[in-house]
Amino acid sequence: MGHLLNEPVRTEHDPAGRLTAYEWRGARYAVDRVLKTYGTAHEGRVYRVRVTGAEGVAVAELGRDQNSWRLRHIFSA
Repeated sequence: MGHLLNEPVRTEHDPAGRLTAYEWRGARYAVDRVLKTYGTAHEGRVYRVRVTGAEGVAVAELGRDQNSWRLRHIFSA
């Protein structure tokens, strides 16, 4: 079961615009890979990603509405 958070995050992207990392509550999480993407640009996109942080590996769900990113859920991997 995941934890519903819906908190803003600061994201990092590579030159091609791909999500590479995000910062949440002072900790940095590297995005290992995008597992699933759904939604539309009009409604907002949701990205389920595998991340690695200081505490280990997890699966996070990030929502994107225009240029605003939010951490929606985090799951144990």
